[in-house]
Amino acid sequence: MVPISEPQSGYVGKLTPPEEQKLRQFWRILIQSWDASLPTPIGALEQVKCKSATKGHRIFFSLTRSPAQPSEEETSAIPVNLLTSLKALDAGPGEIKTVQSLLLKFPGRMLRFAFLASLKQDHPDALLLRFLRAEKWNLPKAWIKLVAALNWRINEYKVDKEVLLKEKDYGEQFTLQLSSGKHFFHGCDRWNRPLCIVRVRLHDPTTQSQKPLNDYVVHCIETVRLLQVAPVESLTIVFDLTSFTVSNWEFPPIKFIIECFQQNYPESLGAMIFYNAPWFFAGMWKLIQTVLDPVVAAKVHFITGATALEEIIPRERILKELGGEEEWDYEYIGPSPDENEKLKDTAARDVILAEREKLGDEFFSLTVDWMSSSEPKSLHTRNEVIEDLRRNYWDLDPYVRARTILDRTGVIKGDGAVDFYPATRPESTKSAKSSESVHSIQSVESIETLESCKSSKSEVNEKQMVEADAISETHVPPVAA
Repeated sequence: MVPISEPQSGYVGKLTPPEEQKLRQFWRILIQSWDASLPTPIGALEQVKCKSATKGHRIFFSLTRSPAQPSEEETSAIPVNLLTSLKALDAGPGEIKTVQSLLLKFPGRMLRFAFLASLKQDHPDALLLRFLRAEKWNLPKAWIKLVAALNWRINEYKVDKEVLLKEKDYGEQFTLQLSSGKHFFHGCDRWNRPLCIVRVRLHDPTTQSQKPLNDYVVHCIETVRLLQVAPVESLTIVFDLTSFTVSNWEFPPIKFIIECFQQNYPESLGAMIFYNAPWFFAGMWKLIQTVLDPVVAAKVHFITGATALEEIIPRERILKELGGEEEWDYEYIGPSPDENEKLKDTAARDVILAEREKLGDEFFSLTVDWMSSSEPKSLHTRNEVIEDLRRNYWDLDPYVRARTILDRTGVIKGDGAVDFYPATRPESTKSAKSSESVHSIQSVESIETLESCKSSKSEVNEKQMVEADAISETHVPPVAA
């Protein structure tokens, strides 16, 4: 396994001059998406005309046909200045058409709202840089990836309305995922990245349908974002394959997790560890590789034993069940009856949202000044507004997000602070546990249902495993990070 090192550049506070220039350009084309008055840089129009003339000259002497340039109708939804900027950044005809398609579904003002809503406690520059790094600093592609992810979040999956507002009322299948203990967040690795532990042996494909399981995955990804305190931007997932059997195998959820990280939460995965993988997992890995892009594949590690795991997680932070020293057991604690009362107070929520809109206006105005000047006078003020936006999110948080076990156990403090190893459980959590006797009974029943279902195996799953075993009979090779 190749040792992991601190990133040298490409992050907030660690940008080279060319990277900072790319970030400024990204802000320009993003803000031009909803602010048609924001001009293109001086000389950009001449640059576009020069490129067009050069291409036309090449086409005249070429025997191959160049892709047709989009017509005015095919660019009608793209603000003129944005279109000029994209062409100056070498956006091809296919990319221009994709921009048009996205803006037809997701017009400027809605895009601006979605961006602010997605920020949470993220540094705005960090959010853009994740998409830039994912697309190897190609600006048109980074814009498309970001806007497509925001469209998925708001219009397609409705993350804020249908995932984050619920936990208690999600239904038996969703509650089963939480109460079974097959997944939990606990602690951090050597780089203070939150740890997600998945006990794959507890997964039974026969106990839930795909949609609740996908919702659960998105809920987990959104929850861990609140544990990523700057400068940390990613997490480490440990798939514990100890006692893993064929009956636990299910490819669609793994595929959904990978696609979520690659398309909608790029550069949010620090490491993916397959721990104590049995020999027959080789065939399954072949299948998983078909959906991995090289960037994510480079973050995969196959590790056996706690000694090797210590390269990523200090031994004192490795749970005893994984061969380490930490004595800690997951215990699901259900919601208390009144913990989400603020979700009903829409008037208070709207007041905070109005303040967020004002902060957004100020931030975008200061960003325009920052990206347009080599020595912006407003840089300090911009940083202050970014901090105001972060604090505003935590004022808003209890009005837009249902509480989770991490709130109940004191890991998430409610002001942006995180305590990965709280010494004692808060009193409010203890009372919540006692007041939720009915919920606890339901959880026990859900676990009993899980155990009773393990005797059966889906035919689809069995067929997948037969095919996977036939692919490879060798042990899984390590993948460099």
